[in-house]
Amino acid sequence: METGRKRIRKDFAPLTVSVSLACSTAFSPVTQVFHAAANEYEPDRSITPTVLQPSVIANASDGSWPTPNANAQLANMKWYVNGVDITTLQDWTGLYTIDTVGAARGTLTIYRNLTPSERLSLHFEADLVDNRLGVTHAIKTDAIVLSTVDQSADNYGISIGESKSIYYNPFLDKLFRYEYKVSTGQITASDANRNAAIDENSYLRTIPVTLCKGADPVTSGYTLKLYRIVNSTTFTELAAGYEVVSIAPSGITLDLRLIEKDNYLIKAFIGTTEVAQVQFSVSRLYQPFSCSPTNESAIVPGQTMRYDVAQVDSEGKIVECPECIIAIVWYTTTAAKSAVRHNEGGNTAFELEKTGIGDTYLDDWLETYVDAIQKDACKIAIDEDGDELVDEDGNTLIFN
Repeated sequence: METGRKRIRKDFAPLTVSVSLACSTAFSPVTQVFHAAANEYEPDRSITPTVLQPSVIANASDGSWPTPNANAQLANMKWYVNGVDITTLQDWTGLYTIDTVGAARGTLTIYRNLTPSERLSLHFEADLVDNRLGVTHAIKTDAIVLSTVDQSADNYGISIGESKSIYYNPFLDKLFRYEYKVSTGQITASDANRNAAIDENSYLRTIPVTLCKGADPVTSGYTLKLYRIVNSTTFTELAAGYEVVSIAPSGITLDLRLIEKDNYLIKAFIGTTEVAQVQFSVSRLYQPFSCSPTNESAIVPGQTMRYDVAQVDSEGKIVECPECIIAIVWYTTTAAKSAVRHNEGGNTAFELEKTGIGDTYLDDWLETYVDAIQKDACKIAIDEDGDELVDEDGNTLIFN
């Protein structure tokens, strides 16, 4: 006779989802210039459209999600202009398209020119269906602002010597690792070694800024101001400090360690008059990795401590000093105790007595494992009174 049936499902890890929105057309940015005398736009979106591309990155720690780029799996896609569904706006009819195919799915192509009086906030929403778990993730990007600068009097323009979508990947940051090694006493500080560690992947990022009048660069007589874009109508001016290292006419330097995801606006002023502006975004990248203990040696009678080191692999390479960018928490399980938490770091040393390991064939075993996740952006360290913590040189301390 047939026995009672039991349905058993696969146990999939939940998705980790990150969402960003960027303008992918360098020659047709979100800010236009309107020349009233010639009644012309620069760029003219009817000729060179502006493309806004949402990027949905999804990963599962067990490797069961097929590909990080999840745009192709989006459903119920909608674009909003100042909070209103774009498909319901008559003044947008025939002036946009939404891509529905593959990795570019959800991408908005804009053919509409804005008057200098218009300022529009656009964002994207969709559903990401996870058929492994039968759940749906609601996707919503931050807003990006479309605007037009009236250059009828003075034809000023501003540009940055960087992509308008800046990404920071701590896995590639040699400067961050150099400073971590110095701070933990692994190496001695050296100006030559520090300078050699600074490259395009470093957290210390200088964004060159050029102001032009017509085709001629303006070399003096102007100031730059940096703003954080809160929403389409609200901007917060930023001074040097925290993520802003410095603001100078030649450029702005940021500390990307302190930025998770933010949109910024640079404005150029001659006296008190704004003459040009440019927008850019900064996002922290989360790269897939694997992490496992390396000590496979047996435990001998009388041994009281157990030592182990985590090996982290990513993109086919072993990650050096992984504990500075990944939170690695050590656990053990024995016949007597499950999921005993010990400590956090790239290596561990724990008392065997704490694990509950026994002395007989049935209970003389030990399983060591880690729970590892990439750390978020750094934060300012404060004490219980809300005061910032500083080192012996007065530098503000940060952590993640």
